[in-house]
Amino acid sequence: MSYKTPLASNTDYGVVKAGTGINIVNGTLNASTGLLNYGFFTDGTQTNPVANEVNLVTLGNTGPTNGVSIVNTSEITVVNAGIYTLMFTVLIGKTSGGTDTVSFWLRYNNTDIPLSSQDLQLTNTLAQVFASGNFTVDMAAGSNVQLCWSSADTTVSLTALPARVTPTRPTGASAKITLTRIS
Repeated sequence: MSYKTPLASNTDYGVVKAGTGINIVNGTLNASTGLLNYGFFTDGTQTNPVANEVNLVTLGNTGPTNGVSIVNTSEITVVNAGIYTLMFTVLIGKTSGGTDTVSFWLRYNNTDIPLSSQDLQLTNTLAQVFASGNFTVDMAAGSNVQLCWSSADTTVSLTALPARVTPTRPTGASAKITLTRIS
């Protein structure tokens, strides 16, 4: 990237290509439409699985959003077509001994996305384990993605954190998902 001299100018900050949804008015970059599609969603309930079945991560709380919403508690739906990045974090608990696998993957419009599966091996009893992942998905306008998970062990669950004291701390979500349009 190149810059015009001087860098302290009120009008020349670098190279920007104005186009659909992005314009420059009096030296100010505006993007009222276009790339600014995002959504942040959480769920604070404990989710117990059905063994060896597809379990959908449900999202009961909506944070900041623009052009992204939740439909049917698990479908993260976009208004505009584009390339999106999905980042997730989950708290996983396990109340039995032994070693078990928990798998996470994405569905696009109710179809599993090839090569999206991620596995985590859980050993012995675990109060909580923090896991995260990210995916990049080319999405059509009006389409949706869902975060799925499965385990053969029904004692594996997505677990929310309670409020705590000394020091005082807020509750923690069992699942958090951010979907952001990147192009």
